Amino acid sequence: MTTAVHAIEGSGIGRLLRESLWAYPIVETVHIVGLATIYGAILVVDLRLLGLGRGLPVTRLTRLAVPCALAAFPVVLATGLMMFTAHAADFLGNRVFLLKMGLILAAGLNAAMLHAGAFRTVAAWDVEAMPPAQVRFAAALSIALWTGVIACGRLLAYT
Repeated sequence: MTTAVHAIEGSGIGRLLRESLWAYPIVETVHIVGLATIYGAILVVDLRLLGLGRGLPVTRLTRLAVPCALAAFPVVLATGLMMFTAHAADFLGNRVFLLKMGLILAAGLNAAMLHAGAFRTVAAWDVEAMPPAQVRFAAALSIALWTGVIACGRLLAYT
């Protein structure tokens, strides 16, 4: 495995991000803007799913917010992979990084389970009605998971 990690770090992108004064900060800034887009889009939907703004149809809000989050995800993934190439060995040995990856996986599974399950009944609670308890639980969990992703990303600079 160490050979693969060294190959990743020795790649052109890995070297560029370590050696250039501006490359890593630029990539990291794009990563953060992408993550802010994802978090903002998810947060407004989750707040609505928790019952705030019940006059706003859930379906209309998700038609706006979900595509924004999905469009930002490839940007976050690409920039995250780029930053990983610069310090692969450090990241793989860092519990905070591993926790961040686990939280992202958990957030994705939470969203998939919500959309495959309780969200199918959205017509019954689209406007004015309080969303079902399992929807509110998934929304609260989503906020906690994505906040944890952000916290872990920030902690990586200090661990």
